[in-house]
Amino acid sequence: MTDPFRDGDYRDEFEWEKEIRKDDDRVHDYLAELPRYIDLPDEDKVISKRIRRRGSTWDDDFDAPDDGYDDDYDDDVPEEDFTRHRDGSDVYTAASKMAIDLTEYFAVERDQAAARAMMRAMTLLGKLMARSLDVLRLEDGELITFRIALTKRFLADLNELIGEYEKFPEDIRDFFLKDAFKMRDDVLEKIRKYRRELKRR
Repeated sequence: MTDPFRDGDYRDEFEWEKEIRKDDDRVHDYLAELPRYIDLPDEDKVISKRIRRRGSTWDDDFDAPDDGYDDDYDDDVPEEDFTRHRDGSDVYTAASKMAIDLTEYFAVERDQAAARAMMRAMTLLGKLMARSLDVLRLEDGELITFRIALTKRFLADLNELIGEYEKFPEDIRDFFLKDAFKMRDDVLEKIRKYRRELKRR
C-alpha cells in the first residue's frame, strides 16, 4: 500500500508549502473564534460548525476531535529518549517548555487582553509542537524539501508568536521573548542546514 505522505517526495518545497498552508488556514480560523467560545461545553465542535457556516474552506470531512480519550494519543507524544537526539527535537522541547511556563502565568492572569494573547500563544506553541512531530517521525535525510517547507512555517509561527508575546505584561514579556528569539535563530540555522543538504544531492 502506498503512503501518500512519503509518495510526495517528488514535490519541491513550494508545493509542500501549499499543502501546509491549508492547515495554517484552519488554525487561523480556529484562533479567531477561540476567545469567544473558550470553556463552553463541546467548544471544538461549536467552533468548527461556526467556521463551516461562515463559508470557510475547511474540508467537508474535517471534524472536531472527540471529547473521549484517544487510544492513539500515546503514540503521538514522543518519549524523551526518542526525541533527544532526533531532528526536530529542539523545536519540540523548546515549544513544550514555553507552553508549560506560559500555563502557570495564564492561570493567574486577570487582564483580559493579556489572557487572550496568552491563549493565542499557547495555541501557536501547540501548533509548533505538532508540526515538529512531523519532522521527528522522518528518518534521517528523508523528505528534505518537506523539512524545508515545514521549517519555514515554523518561522512564520514564531514571528506570530513573538507578536503575541509583545502583548504580554511587562514583567514577563522579556522572559518569553528571549526564548522565542533564540528559537527563531535555531530555526533559521536549520533552514540553512537543510538547503546545504539539498544542494549536496
